Parts: sequence; structure tokens; C-alpha cells
Amino acid sequence: MTAYLRHPLTIVWALLTVVTVASWLTARDGGAAHHVDTTVTLIVLLSAAIKTQLVIWHFMEVRHAPRWVKLTTNGWLVGLFGLLVGFYFVA
Repeated sequence: MTAYLRHPLTIVWALLTVVTVASWLTARDGGAAHHVDTTVTLIVLLSAAIKTQLVIWHFMEVRHAPRWVKLTTNGWLVGLFGLLVGFYFVA
């Protein structure tokens, strides 16, 4: 049982769960009466980017992929969340 708990994917899964709960609590407590808060939005988007990176690297096994795959997925992630933040501030 302890070997299962020490497995890297179990640790990453637990971290994903903690980040999900933390971002939910941040959004719930920071968005009173549907008031848009820039700080809360950025924190939730940043936590989503971190979770996406963890899923890509650990569950999609990109951490063992060739360098060009790592660079492509990292570029996609930075571009996507850059666009999301950009659209948020433009709107």
C-alpha cells in the first residue's frame, strides 16, 4: 500500500486535487455577487495552466518525449493561456 502512495502518478494526482480545490475556494470566496475580480481570475487561470502542465507531462508521458514535443506542448500551453488572459483584459 505504501508503494502505491509513493508512486509519482499518485502524488501528481493528489497535487492536482489540491490545486483544483484551492482554485475553487479562491473563485468561490473571491467572486461575491458575480463581481468580476481580476486577481481571482488570474489565480484560477494560473492554476489551470499548472494543472494542464502536470497532466501533459505526467499522464501523457511528454516528460519522456523528444525535445521538440516538449517545446511544442509548452508553446501551445503558453500561447493558449496567453490568449485567454489577453481576451480577458480586452473584453
